Amino acid sequence: MDHIILIAQEIAKEGKTPNTALIKARAPKQTPLPSIIEGLRLWQSDPTKQISLPIESTSTGAITQQMKGNIEEIIERKIAQAITPLQEEINILKITITGLKKNIEHIQKTAVEE
Repeated sequence: MDHIILIAQEIAKEGKTPNTALIKARAPKQTPLPSIIEGLRLWQSDPTKQISLPIESTSTGAITQQMKGNIEEIIERKIAQAITPLQEEINILKITITGLKKNIEHIQKTAVEE
C-alpha cells in the first residue's frame, strides 16, 4: 500500500491531483485496482504521511550489483577465451616472420657472394 501512497505523493508534487488512472499508469502492471483505490483513499486521508522506502529495494539493489559483477566476470572470461587463440597465432606468425627474415638475409648473402 505504501508504494501506492508514494506514487500519489509524487503526482501531487507535480501539481496534479492523484487519481486511480494516474496511479495505475505509474504502478507496476500487477497492481490490482482495489489496492490502487485503497492506497488513494489512504493518501487522501493524510497526503503528507511519511513513508519509508521498503527494505526490499536495498536488497534488490545489492542483488543487481552482484548480477552486474557476475556478468562482468563472465564477459571478461569470454573475452580471454576469444583472445587466447589469437595471441597464440600472433606468436606463431612472429616466429614465422623471424624465420623468413633469416632466410631472406641468407639468400641475399649468397647472392652477393656469387
